[in-house]
This record gives sequence, C-alpha cells and structure tokens, in this order.
Amino acid sequence: MARTPSNLGVVVLEQAGGPLLKVAGEMDRETAPRLADALRQPWASRTVPTAVRVDLAAVTFCDSSGLNVLLDADRQARDRGTVLLLMNPPDQVRRLLAVTGTDEVLTVRPAPD
Repeated sequence: MARTPSNLGVVVLEQAGGPLLKVAGEMDRETAPRLADALRQPWASRTVPTAVRVDLAAVTFCDSSGLNVLLDADRQARDRGTVLLLMNPPDQVRRLLAVTGTDEVLTVRPAPD
C-alpha cells in the first residue's frame, strides 16, 4: 500500500519578544527538515529573541523525527540564553512528550498567548 506524502506548513509571525511559529500538519521524517529550517531562522538574526513560541495546535501527527527537531531547537535556545515554548500541543503530541519523558525537558504551555 502506498503511503500518502506528509504535509507540513509553518508560518512565522514576528511579534514583540520573539517569533511565533504556527505549525500545521505532520511532523515526521519527511517534514522534519522543513521544520528544522524554520526553527533555525530566529537564531540567524543579530538580536536573540526573548522566546521562540511554537504553536502546535494544528499538528496532526508527530514522530521521533519531529520530536528530535524540537529538542534540537530547545538546545539552540538554551545555548543562546532564551527559551523555546511549545504552545497548545494536541493530545497525540502530549502523549509522545509524556512517553518519552521530554515533557520534563521541553517547556510546554497549554494554549498560545
């Protein structure tokens, strides 16, 4: 059976204090590079943001590839003295974070501000 190609959309909104990335679709092996590229953008500017917020409300699936991208972005944020905030993760993402113990490492907020 043929697999349907993954689809991921990332919209970056510049806001006071740092960007808000709105992520929609599947975060998996196919789409992880696109997500990683979007999450590298805040560190490319001269001014380090206070926080980088990632709104996951429209994510339909996340596997270990997507999780690894989030963990790497969190490390990049910490290395620069800032924070990566995961906002409004859906149930599947919350379960993945809990099962892997990464909910103890990543900063997760229930809803976007």
